[in-house]
Amino acid sequence: MSLLSLEHLTKRFPEGRGHTTVLEDLSLQVDAGDFVGIWGMRRSGKTTLLRVAAGRELPDEGSVWFDGHEMTSMSPDRRAALQRRNGIGLLSSDWRPERNNPAVEHVALPLLSDGMSLHEARHPAWKALERVGAAQWAHVPAARLSQSERIRVALAQILVHEPRVLLVDEPAVLPRPSDGAELFDLLRSLGGSSGLAVVIASEDIAPIRKARRLMSLGSGKLRPSDERGTLVPFPERTAARKRSQP
Repeated sequence: MSLLSLEHLTKRFPEGRGHTTVLEDLSLQVDAGDFVGIWGMRRSGKTTLLRVAAGRELPDEGSVWFDGHEMTSMSPDRRAALQRRNGIGLLSSDWRPERNNPAVEHVALPLLSDGMSLHEARHPAWKALERVGAAQWAHVPAARLSQSERIRVALAQILVHEPRVLLVDEPAVLPRPSDGAELFDLLRSLGGSSGLAVVIASEDIAPIRKARRLMSLGSGKLRPSDERGTLVPFPERTAARKRSQP
């Protein structure tokens, strides 16, 4: 059985007098240690897919299974409890800290909700910052961090709970391309350690080419990479076809 299994998901949103279908009969299996890249254009449903996979939203049809448990049939409290410890982490590039505390205290927050004191939580929080290359900012107030630094702190905040699945939404939306490349390298390295499964959804296709599995999302459907390792539909392929037409 896969660690995370999305089975025949359909998700609709109201639009005018009707609705628009964002995900349609979509299925995906993710195993422990997997590294999956999902390419899709803006508004293709990538964020919705990850939020449903993380249990943050429920599908209109279909089911989400994590570690043998059907999350879609659980109460919100049970779903949150399942995710809290060794569960599913969702990272978004637009993370903003609610308070201007030092970075290490932000990373420690999830452990405080588990009953740890701030003194007890500082050590695992520091270790999580080290893991993502952000220990040098441990005592820097959140307001003074750059966007790329905030993303690493947000990632450490997720990793401090030692999740088994990490879902990453648009990590390449950063001011400098080099920051995005470094972040993707970090995510790839995390995906190969301790059986952590990583799923990255991005509209920038270049960084996710090195994922073990590549898929594209469009018209509510997930399409796997073809035998040559390219995506269908594939941005460069579409451009090449237009150039070759008389």
